[in-house]
This record gives sequence, C-alpha cells and structure tokens, in this order.
Amino acid sequence: MAPGAVRLFVLHVAQGNNQSGIDAWFDNPRAHVSAHFSVSRFGIIHQHVNIETTAWAEADYNDVAISIEHLGYSGKRVTRSQMRSSLRLLRWLHKQFPHVPLQRTADPLGHGVIGHGELGVAGGDHPDCPGWPILAQFNVALRPLRR
Repeated sequence: MAPGAVRLFVLHVAQGNNQSGIDAWFDNPRAHVSAHFSVSRFGIIHQHVNIETTAWAEADYNDVAISIEHLGYSGKRVTRSQMRSSLRLLRWLHKQFPHVPLQRTADPLGHGVIGHGELGVAGGDHPDCPGWPILAQFNVALRPLRR
C-alpha cells in the first residue's frame, strides 16, 4: 500500500470480547479477513497487519484505509481504556500519515476517521459497524485533536 494512498482510518467493532478469537480469525487464511489493529476491552493494542500492507477489512476501500477493530459489540460503547488506547493509536497513525486528519468524516471519498458502516455496500455492507454509540464517542473524543 502506498503511504500517500491512505486517507481513512476505519473504526470497526469485532462482535466479540475474546482476543484469542480475533487472533484466530485473522490468522485463518481461509477467512480472507484481516485488520491492521485491534484494541481489547482493556486497551491493549494488537497489530495484525503492517501499516505498509493492505488489510482485508474494507472491501473496495482496502487500499486507502487503515483498519482498527475494537473488541465489543455494535450498539455498545467502547471502554475508557479502549478509547484512550484508540486515541493514542490514532495520534501515532496521524504521524505516519500526516495528510489524514484526526477528525470524523462520514464521507467514504473524504479523509479522516470513519466508521466501517459509513463505507456502505462498497465497503463490505456492514451498516452497524461499529455502531452509533461508538461513533458518538469518537465524535466527542476527536474534537480536541482537530488542529
């Protein structure tokens, strides 16, 4: 993946709380899925795919996106530990890709932090990922980071 091509940091929810289950799912080549990172309910960040490599989480947007899975469930909120770690990860990613702003966007053709479901059918058709409660948390948490 060309560094200049990345324009979206995509928020996901894993529909589960078990890190070993997520690891097994991403390590299974038959699953044809992967994400760059996952963040546990305790705030532990796992890197699954190098940021210079395409992950298979956003369908038609794979080549322009860095994916961040959050253990948990759609319709629920992330924990404080997850949010702190996710924001730390997003700040680090912004240093790697300074042209991607630390602001929420709902535009799949735009630049910034977007929910997986906001990518629509072309993004894999997961309308409830990560879910409104998580997106609302990030809407608030990212405000002070926009500069």
